[in-house]
Amino acid sequence: MKSDKPTADITRTRDLATENRYRPSGRRLLQCTATRLEPWAPLLPMILCAVFLAPPFSAAAGPGDAVLSLQEQMESSYARVNDYQAIFHKQERVEGELLPEETILLKFQKPLKIYMKWVAEPLKGSEALFVQGKYDNKLIAHRGGILSVVTLSLDPKGPTAMKGNRHPITEAGFGFIIQQMRRNIDMALQYGEFELIRIGEEVIKGRPATVVEARFKAGGGRKYYASHTIVHIDKELMLPVSNAFYDEKDVLFEKYSFDDVKLNVGFTTQDFSRSNKEYRF
Repeated sequence: MKSDKPTADITRTRDLATENRYRPSGRRLLQCTATRLEPWAPLLPMILCAVFLAPPFSAAAGPGDAVLSLQEQMESSYARVNDYQAIFHKQERVEGELLPEETILLKFQKPLKIYMKWVAEPLKGSEALFVQGKYDNKLIAHRGGILSVVTLSLDPKGPTAMKGNRHPITEAGFGFIIQQMRRNIDMALQYGEFELIRIGEEVIKGRPATVVEARFKAGGGRKYYASHTIVHIDKELMLPVSNAFYDEKDVLFEKYSFDDVKLNVGFTTQDFSRSNKEYRF
């Protein structure tokens, strides 16, 4: 004797197919369901919006979105900084020559007060001070060693101050780096000239960081700060603590890093005064 079960299954399958074919959607679904789930009725419009209006799972965020998110976090973090102190490592290629790395004690206070003291060779003992709106907007500086007795007042962008430097002292610190990153990322994404090579997690000088490596493919007469960059963003500070910049031939032309960073130290006017007894101006 044959069982009735297969027939019942087939019938039920047909019923489901019919139900699916004529299943109400959108507003009709809300009307039908609300009568049976009256206590939940006020929430149904929001639930349906989430279901029907949400982008499909395949519409994943592009690489530019992740980088922009990191950029915004850095800008937000830096906006909360009033002053900071760090050991600043600087290496630049000037007139085709990659100069030795410089190690500098850096003090910075917004909007633009900068004190630097070189704490290792080859410029150990040198000091520089710039305070926007003070000292006639001149750079106050002296070399280390026997030349430390001679203090100069210089145009920060003049040839003497710029000798052996790619940037004036007014562009030192986190702020300038973050600004340049924003300009380059926005332009590259706009023109489709951004290539994300990698984004991940690494440890830099004992601290967890997010590493971002990217290329900028210039076209249409546009110029980018660098063609190839590798940036490490400290995960706690959310600031770019290590930055390497390469030209279109993939030759390193700048490398900057910051360690022992202390935020919102509470510097006073004396920290940026040439009369500070701890300085040798």
